[in-house]
Amino acid sequence: MAAPHHVHLSVFPLGSSEPARVQAAIRTAWASPSWVASREVHGAWFFQAVTEAVLPEGLNEAAFAERLSIAIWRALGRYVRVAVDTSATESDTSCHHELGRTSYLRLMRTAQGTPE
Repeated sequence: MAAPHHVHLSVFPLGSSEPARVQAAIRTAWASPSWVASREVHGAWFFQAVTEAVLPEGLNEAAFAERLSIAIWRALGRYVRVAVDTSATESDTSCHHELGRTSYLRLMRTAQGTPE
């Protein structure tokens, strides 16, 4: 059985109604976060979520970060910056993946026509 991973996710900038849509996208694409927070920062909303669960079968940390970002971008219908920090619960090392506008353009072009 695969080892569970500790995942910390940050998403910014969001409109006031979008944190709930981000949380729903995370639940649909992977798992329900164990901790969620959102706060207003300079007129936009900053969303954070933490959870511990097994990554989807066959995905490494980078592919997982991309898959989660695509789900969020599809749910919102637009670009937002997504940062995903993952570490296996039994490991001292972590992986940081920040998906910016270039990643958005590349991944959404590739994901067009792919079912959610």
